Amino acid sequence: AVVSTQSTGDEDSEARQRVSYLVEELYNLVNKIKNTVSDEYVELLKGARSSKDLKAFKSSKKELEVLYKQLLDECSSVSKKIVAFAPTLTDRVAELTRREGERKSIISSVSALADKVQADKISRSAYESQEGPLLSKLYAAQSNIEDALAVL
Repeated sequence: AVVSTQSTGDEDSEARQRVSYLVEELYNLVNKIKNTVSDEYVELLKGARSSKDLKAFKSSKKELEVLYKQLLDECSSVSKKIVAFAPTLTDRVAELTRREGERKSIISSVSALADKVQADKISRSAYESQEGPLLSKLYAAQSNIEDALAVL
């Protein structure tokens, strides 16, 4: 039997296209996390300082938590597909996942600070001393994620 090499070339091309599509999908998901979840947590933190509407605060926070979990799950699913189609990208995907984990940890800290502010369990000066460095870490983490995405 003669084995055609043409189909292998087509399969390689199809796999590259699939990986390219998946990387674009992952890029879009990560940007959605940045532009909705991260930015909304920052707004939640700032809103907690100016408004003491506990019900609205908890509702907004819960919506963000659900959206963030959904987006992280989608990122994980897409990342696994990328690695399945392109095992050579395993290390790069792992680095992106690690950096997303750093952002998740920082967002948890932002959320905890917002909780303290909302419940009046932190002084204004303590809040102000924590807010700046925390937001700087968040923005640096987002930049690191963008760098990791750029090499995919």
